[in-house]
Amino acid sequence: MAYSMDTVLGDILANPAALELMDSIIPGTSKNPMIKMAKGFTLGKIAKTPAAKIPEAKIQEFIDAANAKGL
Repeated sequence: MAYSMDTVLGDILANPAALELMDSIIPGTSKNPMIKMAKGFTLGKIAKTPAAKIPEAKIQEFIDAANAKGL
């Protein structure tokens, strides 16, 4: 699966290796109490949600790393 800003967060949550990578790039992601509520959001929507407090650059860093690793 190639990741993009159109990837749904739920797909990442279902992939332990991808979630571990996301946690390494965006610390605390898997422990965030709002994560389950956002599982239907795309990464692009999360990047544009001020309450998420995750810069688009960090999400893009995850996307690039996940695609490079073939996750």
